[in-house]
Amino acid sequence: MKSLRAGQLRFRIALFRPVTIRDEQTGSPVKSFEFVKEVWADAEPISNRKIRTGEQGQVVETMLFTLRPRDEITVDWQVVFQKRTFTVRAPDRSQSDRLLITAEADIRHDRV
Repeated sequence: MKSLRAGQLRFRIALFRPVTIRDEQTGSPVKSFEFVKEVWADAEPISNRKIRTGEQGQVVETMLFTLRPRDEITVDWQVVFQKRTFTVRAPDRSQSDRLLITAEADIRHDRV
């Protein structure tokens, strides 16, 4: 297995963790995301799959992000890459020199 080199990480991604905040008007808990850090990563598309729901087709894009190890990243974190938001589905820490993140973005196409 080759060691991860800095030159392999060609893209900047932003990491966001899920947090619960209180709505200012009602005081009820609201799910939000808090910026953690911008890091270097590699990004590789894994798949696109179409799901039919009613009259609209939904495309789910799956990406594989490779970055330096980070212990705090878990399922439901968000990765912002090229102005698009992906939700972490599976962080893989099986290799000591890197973290592999499988993440999905739902892109909904409205009918004209």
